[in-house]
Amino acid sequence: RMNERPFPESDPHSCREARKRAPPHGRFGAPPPPARPGRGPHPPREGAGLKNLPCAEAEENDAWLECALAAADLVCWSKLICFADDDNLARCEIAAFRYKILHMAARITRSGRVVQLRLDRSWFWAKALALGFARLRAAFA
Repeated sequence: RMNERPFPESDPHSCREARKRAPPHGRFGAPPPPARPGRGPHPPREGAGLKNLPCAEAEENDAWLECALAAADLVCWSKLICFADDDNLARCEIAAFRYKILHMAARITRSGRVVQLRLDRSWFWAKALALGFARLRAAFA
């Protein structure tokens, strides 16, 4: 009869033992660990800052920086032109915009002389992206 026998305190599967093995900053609501001495709570990011530019020469870094700024401008202009009526997409951060719009699965197909971009219809923002492409085409037509 299993119901009459209580589990011993040292049972490795008991909840009390699981709480003892849990990390202090885990899911149980404990505060995060203290900051490391001489640094903030997180290590510095490797890609940020002027000393982490990708090239050794200044001219190459100038060209890389111009390309990065042009890419940021393209994202900002596409948000303004394509998604002006959708505040959620027009004002979102670059990481959210990258996830919602730029990482969408699509296929470029060619039939005869017509090139089409076929979007994944199951993606939540597929309709917004199709409307954005139509707005972009109308703006430059």
